[in-house]
Amino acid sequence: MKIRQACLEDLDQVTALINATAKHLIDKDVFQWSYPCEYEEVKREIEQGEVYLLEDGRKLMGSYSIRPIKDDYQVIIEHGLYLYRIIIHPYFQGNNVGSYILNYLRDHHKKKENLILDCWAGNEKLKSFYMRNGCTLLGEFPEESYKICIFSVDKKH
Repeated sequence: MKIRQACLEDLDQVTALINATAKHLIDKDVFQWSYPCEYEEVKREIEQGEVYLLEDGRKLMGSYSIRPIKDDYQVIIEHGLYLYRIIIHPYFQGNNVGSYILNYLRDHHKKKENLILDCWAGNEKLKSFYMRNGCTLLGEFPEESYKICIFSVDKKH
């Protein structure tokens, strides 16, 4: 498996991944992301260098996005990066791909930055996954008409 930064040529493939995963979650009554995704928003995130892809040969297995924590985020952390939209294609779920991404991020970012991630508070499976993979729950916070759980990615697992 290899992780690389996405480029604009990957846009259609990334949006297809997001939509396939969002649809899969919605079919299970998990409302983690909107469907379909905002094409222009994903394009902007790729242009800003926030989107990374996990590939095995020529197969896109998943992706994640990462950016500095904004001043209006629920939790302010010094030297903080916000890890968002970690996506594993439904075909590859259950094969430790998400754990691979979190461990990769620990190796490549945790030496100098603090990593924060969140999820819809109703996604019990994802909350449990984060805690099993060395993330600490910082709290549950209101967001529009729902709540989110915010986690820190611990340096060692």
